[in-house]
Amino acid sequence: MARPWRIQYNNAVYHIMSRGVAQGEVFYAEEDYHKFLAYLEKTSEKFQLEIFAFVLMGNHYHLFLRTKEANLSKSMQWLQTSYSIYLNRKYRRSGHLFQGRYKSILVGDDSYWRGLSFYIHLNPVRAGIVKELETYKWSSYHDYVKTKKIHHWVACEEILKGFGKDEKESRVEYRKLISEKSGQEKKFLDDVKYGLILGSEEFISWVQKKFINRLSARDGELPQKKRVGDDGIVEKVLGEVTKCFKTERTQLLQRKRRVPQRARDVCMYILKEHSGLDNKRIGEVFGVSLSAVTKAAKRINEQLETEERLKKETNRILNSIFKV
Repeated sequence: MARPWRIQYNNAVYHIMSRGVAQGEVFYAEEDYHKFLAYLEKTSEKFQLEIFAFVLMGNHYHLFLRTKEANLSKSMQWLQTSYSIYLNRKYRRSGHLFQGRYKSILVGDDSYWRGLSFYIHLNPVRAGIVKELETYKWSSYHDYVKTKKIHHWVACEEILKGFGKDEKESRVEYRKLISEKSGQEKKFLDDVKYGLILGSEEFISWVQKKFINRLSARDGELPQKKRVGDDGIVEKVLGEVTKCFKTERTQLLQRKRRVPQRARDVCMYILKEHSGLDNKRIGEVFGVSLSAVTKAAKRINEQLETEERLKKETNRILNSIFKV
């Protein structure tokens, strides 16, 4: 199956959505919501993201953000891996937390930004969790309508400008308009093209010429982006696994008897589940087929369910690589 396209460039704006595996919960307790927001704040600082809006639901979350650099994949990888490690450790669970890769929609014209913020903030009402937005605290809605922001890192000012003649009036008008739009906010998503672009015809044409026409039909992603950062993450994984399993890098890359197979499997598991690399690239590194990569990752996933020592070692490696 082709992986989702990832179009990245400086100052790109995105709508991000990520769900739990099999629609499962990703937030179990109030502490988990707070922890995710702490990681989100750290992600915004570490990767220079502007977070315009967010909402955390029980089994998924939405983000509306701008990347100052072309680093969406790296920032989302760090955020989701950090939170997954925290949650797995806290609840003594293992395996995937989020369902595959996050979904990202590239957002162009700022004329769509207002509607997108409404859509994100109205999620709890649309899901029937609350009737009034004021009663739901796990979103940036309160940063938009209250005099003093709760989350200092939410860049709501850029969205609010134009709602009123000053900040106070803009906040009052935002509260009024979002109430009027309840039930209508999904309509603007009908304008999404190719499943990943929201914007004017001019913006869509620009993206198509600059990026989409150069996509690989087979891989479903940008050829020139496919291996950006590959060598870095591969070397980090090899280095940390070598130290943990007290082996040598050359052994990890060999397909011979007496090679530390579990260490090789752990490498492939981490690269498959946490790096964003596809099976083809991982297979090239270790000289194995795509199915062999899948089987190696599956073996480790199963062993993590029962082997406490392996779980601790794997978490230690992940912590070191992603500096959680």
